[in-house]
Amino acid sequence: MTFIALASFEIWIMVIGALVCSACGILGCFLILKKLALMGDAISHAVLPGIVIAVILSGGLNSVAIFIGAGLIGVLTPILVDTLKSSRLIDEDAAIGSVFTLLFAIGVIIVANAGNIDLDTECVLYGEIATTPFDTWIIGGNSYEFDGHVYTKGGVDVGPKSAWVLGIVLLINIAFIFFFYKELKISTFDPMLALSMGLKPKLIHYLLMFLVAITTIASFEAVGAIIVVAMFIAPGASAYLLTDRLSLMIFLSAILGAASSVLGYFLALSLGGDVSIAGCMAVCAGSIFTVSFFFSPKYGVVVRLVRRYNLKKRFDAENILMQVYRLNESGKKCITEDYKKNTVNMFVQQGLLAKSDSELRLTEKGINKAIDLMRAHRLWETYIHKLGLPEDHVHQPADEMEHYLTNDLCKEIEKELQHPDSDPHGKPIPIKPEK
Repeated sequence: MTFIALASFEIWIMVIGALVCSACGILGCFLILKKLALMGDAISHAVLPGIVIAVILSGGLNSVAIFIGAGLIGVLTPILVDTLKSSRLIDEDAAIGSVFTLLFAIGVIIVANAGNIDLDTECVLYGEIATTPFDTWIIGGNSYEFDGHVYTKGGVDVGPKSAWVLGIVLLINIAFIFFFYKELKISTFDPMLALSMGLKPKLIHYLLMFLVAITTIASFEAVGAIIVVAMFIAPGASAYLLTDRLSLMIFLSAILGAASSVLGYFLALSLGGDVSIAGCMAVCAGSIFTVSFFFSPKYGVVVRLVRRYNLKKRFDAENILMQVYRLNESGKKCITEDYKKNTVNMFVQQGLLAKSDSELRLTEKGINKAIDLMRAHRLWETYIHKLGLPEDHVHQPADEMEHYLTNDLCKEIEKELQHPDSDPHGKPIPIKPEK
């Protein structure tokens, strides 16, 4: 029974962490795309006065009152930021920093002077996900008060309250994205187009900010106001690097967020001692982002370096083919010793060059490739010369563009130039052999 209880306890921590990361991550996608990542940080801190005022007015930890108070402050924060930004006296980042620090400071002052209110500010700031499985929701049973606390005897234990609250918030966020997907997509990428289409981007923006505030409040008990920022940004940022499709980005942010929760819990177990589980989850979320940053299939730093290296290697190879073609065109011999042995062997293996004694010559395949490159080079020289670039300035740009111009583009340029026979230097433009 002890093992079962322990296993259930561990599962609930991972489930609650996954719900936090997923609920935050899917909204974080839009914060990242709208370049409002700092706004998530601002709202997570700015809602403190809303929480405190709601606790004071309701006389206790009334969940509905806290959500309303935090939601109102969550909407007020971007309104104040937009007001300051529209004055054009300060930039957006300065407006965000000014508003959230002011509201957060007001909340701290109210807490310090509100007397004996039942509000754990340390939990609000840092959270403690390890204790959330103990605060369960019991249906039925009899309630009684002992030593100032309310307890329930009997009834059915349906699991931690945090899991239910976060699950409901996650469903609300999913429903919001599902029903307003078109409005969110257009207003995120082109607010002016959304306005011209009558989609009310401002309303969508403030609804998004309201849900960010609500999600932040739901996450406080588990991860607090500080670590929740990582949950909003890291999964979405990782997904942003992995795909160009918005729908897939949202899905990936939820999956990566859940993975961060599970990995973070096991990291905390491996470290042992008094280690913050929520902190370990944030570390794993950051680690996933780091891996995505370096190894994303399309945008990763390492992948881009490899791609750049391969591109340079290809350009060097194509430049050698061009040199051999020019020598052959002028009736000169191409001497093997003039080139790196490894490069020559590579071209021989690819069937582009052939060696005979100390001389290199182009194969039929090599000639076709060299003709494509030379045709692109001389067509581009002719085109930019026609645009007004002096004759002695056209070679260098053509040296770069010859590697990028496809046969279709060359045909378009040739058509535009009315099929010229030679370039500005009087050299013939090769005709691509018919297959």
